[in-house]
This record gives sequence, C-alpha cells and structure tokens, in this order.
Amino acid sequence: MRKLLWILILPLLWASCDKQRAEPDGGNGNNAPNEPALADAIDEAFPFTPNQPFGALYYCGRLGSQLSWYFLFAADNTLQVLLTTDAHQNYSFNGSYTYASDELRLQMPGGPASPFPQGLDERSTVIMPSMGLVGAFATPQMVCVCMGHDLNPQDPPQAEANYDCPTINVQAATDEDNAIELMHRSVPYEFAVPGSIFRQQDTYVSGMNNPQVRRGYGIYRTDGNRFYANFRLAQDLYEYAAPGQLPVNLEPGVPFTDHNLISGQIQAGYQELTVDQLSPESGPCRLR
Repeated sequence: MRKLLWILILPLLWASCDKQRAEPDGGNGNNAPNEPALADAIDEAFPFTPNQPFGALYYCGRLGSQLSWYFLFAADNTLQVLLTTDAHQNYSFNGSYTYASDELRLQMPGGPASPFPQGLDERSTVIMPSMGLVGAFATPQMVCVCMGHDLNPQDPPQAEANYDCPTINVQAATDEDNAIELMHRSVPYEFAVPGSIFRQQDTYVSGMNNPQVRRGYGIYRTDGNRFYANFRLAQDLYEYAAPGQLPVNLEPGVPFTDHNLISGQIQAGYQELTVDQLSPESGPCRLR
C-alpha cells in the first residue's frame, strides 16, 4: 500500500479517476454529509490563520525536473529540502522560510553541493488554505501539496496505523473492501508522516480474479474524537488557482469515485474508527 507515491505532475496516474464530487445524497444509504456540506463543516472546525510559522511536509513538482522533491517546514522557520535522485539516492539540505504579508518566501544558500547552485530564493504566487493550514502552494518554479502536518493534538499509538474496514455495498455481483492508514511512510526517508492518511478501496466483481483497486493519499485533522480527511488537495489547488498561476499543467483529478472528503469517529483510543461515508452501521474499522 505504501509504495505508490502521490505524484502531482503526472496526470496519467489519475487517468482512471472520476473528477466529480460525491452525489448529493451522501451515498451508501446513510446520512453522511455530501462533500460541499462537509467542506463547509471542515472550514468551520478548522479556521485558517495566515502568516504563522507551521510544521508540515509537502510533495513538490518542480519545473523542468523529473525528480521527487519534499519540502519539510518546521515551526521555528527552518526548512529542509529532501531530494530523491533518479538513482534512488536521498539527500537533505537545510534552509529557512518566512510567512508574512500572505507570502511564503523559501531560501537556501547555493554552492556546488546544493541542489540549487545559485541558491534558492522563491516566493509564493498561490497559497491555498485547507483544513486550517497551508494545504498547497505554488511558486514560479514549483507546485506543492501537503502530505502531512503536526497540528493534531494526538497521534495514533503506532506509525502506519492500518485499519481494516468491514465489507460494504454488498450487491448480487459486487462488494467493497476498504482500508485506512494513518501516519504512513510514503516518503523515501523512512519516517512516519504525522497528519497523513491513506485509503485503499477494493471493489470485487463476481467472475473477476482481481479487484478494482483505487488508492489515495491525503491529510487528516482531529477535533476531539472526530476526524476529517481530504484526498483531493491537488484537484482543489487546480480549481483554486487562477489560469496561468501554476507553473506545472496540473489537472490530476481525484482518486476515488465515491468520496474524496470523509469524516468519522475515532474510538477506543485509536483502536477503532468509523467513517461516516463508508456505511458505519456495518461496524468499525479495526486496527491491525
């Protein structure tokens, strides 16, 4: 589950994805809110305060580069650029950032050992709030989407907290199995990412040997025992930015055809969780 990286700049990864939002009735025969209503509830629960230092990890696509770039922001205004080469070698470089007057400025000294020989000094052209934090941003050279953050008061009892959900949507010829993972390790640096969430949806069709598999990465926030997750940050950024503001032609779609915003309840000290949109009447998803 963890080997598939969330790639922003390769639309073919999303070729089989449906871009439409969830149906207005919430789906699955329950009373789950539809996505526009849930988006409003999330904004109300987690208001955004700009121009504050923050801790979050972003996956970035840079103009003219096919490499994997990760920008790790810390609340003390320090910045790490984590770079994976095409030979699968990982490097880390230190820099700093400021967030003032509604602008992110990223800086790093240059030099022969730096990934930016002339130095890095980039200013944001787009900042998209989501779930009370910088959900995504762009500069003239790159597009970045949040993979995790440090804003949740409590983390699961273990990294890669993997929950197996009950079989749902059982029909005459199909049924559906879901798995949810919190604090995944879907970066090539062997550290768990706080605030990150992964979902895998397997749809089994009678007569077919293998299920139809959909996977998506996102971020989640907690409010007491309630949690909310967003799997459509890249698509949100595409809709948020004005034409011509993104240096990469980003139109990634969304990973799931049913729900790309979800909500639910954390139970039994993170041993169980229920998802409002995935037939919670069928029982909780249990930690494996």
